[in-house]
Amino acid sequence: MSGFNIKVTDVRGDAPEAPDAGGGGQAPAADETSAGKISINASDLVEDRYHRLRLIKWWDQQLLADTTVVVAGAGALGNESLKNLALLGVGRLIVCDMDGIETSNLTRSVLFRQGDVGRQKADVASERAMEINPDVKAIPIEGDLRFSLGLGVIRRSAVVLGCLDNIAARVYLARHAYRMGKASIDAGLDTVNGDVYTFTPPEGPCYECRLKEADRKEFRRRQSCLKMSRSEIDLGGKVPTAPTTASIASGLQSQIAVRAIHGLRIPTGRRLGLYGMSDVFFDITLEKDPDCPTCGWMECLAEREVFESELSAEANTLGDLLGVIRAQLGSEEAYLSLEDDREVIVGLTCVCGARRDLVALAGDLSEDDALCEACEETEPMKPDVRSQFDGSEGFNDKTLAELGLPPLHIVKGADPDGNEVLVEFTGDLEKFFG
Repeated sequence: MSGFNIKVTDVRGDAPEAPDAGGGGQAPAADETSAGKISINASDLVEDRYHRLRLIKWWDQQLLADTTVVVAGAGALGNESLKNLALLGVGRLIVCDMDGIETSNLTRSVLFRQGDVGRQKADVASERAMEINPDVKAIPIEGDLRFSLGLGVIRRSAVVLGCLDNIAARVYLARHAYRMGKASIDAGLDTVNGDVYTFTPPEGPCYECRLKEADRKEFRRRQSCLKMSRSEIDLGGKVPTAPTTASIASGLQSQIAVRAIHGLRIPTGRRLGLYGMSDVFFDITLEKDPDCPTCGWMECLAEREVFESELSAEANTLGDLLGVIRAQLGSEEAYLSLEDDREVIVGLTCVCGARRDLVALAGDLSEDDALCEACEETEPMKPDVRSQFDGSEGFNDKTLAELGLPPLHIVKGADPDGNEVLVEFTGDLEKFFG
């Protein structure tokens, strides 16, 4: 190809002069062949990496570059979705996972290598996403997302992708997305079958609406005050999955996410998927459950004003937080309310009368750790659980992180008259958006 013609016209309708390269440099070779036309050699053109994407009529590459997406789970599904989003140039990816890389992950995870075994999935997946596209910033969050992913992170994200492998984590993620009014797209695998659920709160059904009673029972067991012992967890079976199905499900998940970011129509309140053995694709409309524990009673905070405080989860204490809440509400009787969020264990009591004072987030203390040391009782001690704190508990010197509150989280303060304030730990903003 020797060249091609581009019509270039200035405000007078004439062909403009070739730009001055300046500094002694050379401008691209160009010859005026006729009025209003310039011939440019193809070898002088540098193609932008997003050129083919920009050819899509509705595509806004700058919008994607300015967007944050939460990807919860960095296994087979998360690997594929992170790869897709990185290729598409999504500017910021928040990568959440609590597990390390095992050898069995290598057959299903495109971002992991043999030498990565033993490293944290969130760390490696973030590194590889940025290697795929240096324009992307990927921030890993290691640990249980219930205790490590703050509402403020989701508040600043465009969409939340669920790439998880258990009901409890999915419910917590969906509740976080619901409270912040963010679209959530959940993908799942089972052998060679895959599906994708899309939810856009507060309208339509949410993730928890679709749960069957067996699923709810499993969730209640996992969200109990004392988490299952390690021996119980190890008895759980592994779900067989294949990378081929992961590619299909995550491809669909990523495509829906891009449309959501652009404000285009997405299949909200529907389950889309594939039965891999019969090559049957399905589209199922989901029903809203009027008794759903999430959208049936939990408040969507998307339209509520949030006070952006200078507090940091690790640097500030419960006493500091109470001070902010009371200053905002103008009441010394104001308190911290975690009723819609989480519960904190402040002590354990045995049937023998022995008591152990401690601070632990409900669900983060194992049954093995709750056995009485003063007697031979084999049942765990009974936890003393609180969801409200006014400073009289003796924990004012505990950091917010020690109370199980994640960085950049949003909590509710209230007073006896029913006035409320939402307080964000905005002192943590730089950790994720610096």
